[in-house]
Amino acid sequence: MSFFKNIKEKIANIFTKSNNIEDIEDVLVEADFGIELASKIALQLKKSQDINGDFEAIISDILSPHIQTINTNRDTTVIMMVGVNGTGKTTTVAKLANYFQNLGKSVDIAACDTFRAAAVDQIEKWANKLGCKLFRGQTNSDPASVAYDAVTKSQGDILIIDTAGRMHNNQNLMGELQKIDRVLKKYNPDFPHETIITVDATSGQNTKEQIKAFGEYCKLTGVILTKMDSNAKGGTIVGIVDKYKMPIYGGGTGESFCDFDMFDVKKFCKIM
Repeated sequence: MSFFKNIKEKIANIFTKSNNIEDIEDVLVEADFGIELASKIALQLKKSQDINGDFEAIISDILSPHIQTINTNRDTTVIMMVGVNGTGKTTTVAKLANYFQNLGKSVDIAACDTFRAAAVDQIEKWANKLGCKLFRGQTNSDPASVAYDAVTKSQGDILIIDTAGRMHNNQNLMGELQKIDRVLKKYNPDFPHETIITVDATSGQNTKEQIKAFGEYCKLTGVILTKMDSNAKGGTIVGIVDKYKMPIYGGGTGESFCDFDMFDVKKFCKIM
């Protein structure tokens, strides 16, 4: 049973038995919508005559205005990918590269996770498989210098910069991310054009803290939801968009570089 169908059934049962707004709120909080958003949705549903249709309409009203595509109408669009360890960021780099290639764009990649040889090896394998030019440095070299080398030499339509996965409460690593952003802006004040954070659909309310923390070090321009094929509760992205009004650029559903597409509300409601 999908996430949304499960919620609708639970709420329908509440309406049948008690129509208690607090019980509706509890269902939504358990599904990772967050307390504030859960209360707002519960109030709307309490007036509902059609739980199934109205619940999906409410979700669509929250998400739809923020579903966007990445603007690539430039000589070179520079995209910096950020996120905590384990969110599928590096795999998302490959998925984005494949997506843009299918649109007829040439893609270069900068491997700026220089402190983990395995991370560079992983992105190198993806780059080779996809036919992307890869910019990389020596192990433990300055990530900002790799990023600078990439932006000065890239001739692709799109340059994707893969940064090190880091916990959002590690100030040293977050400072390093800020340095990459600063170096890019020294070369061109418009760089990076996009700073996209990957968010694990299974991570719950902690994702809001991640976005808040990363946003203090660099200007986030959008979010990509990963692991949408998992047992995620699904309310996470709805809560993020409602709180931060952040553009949703896409969703990943698997390990293959083909398992990605721009975000679709109807599809999201069916998968989750």
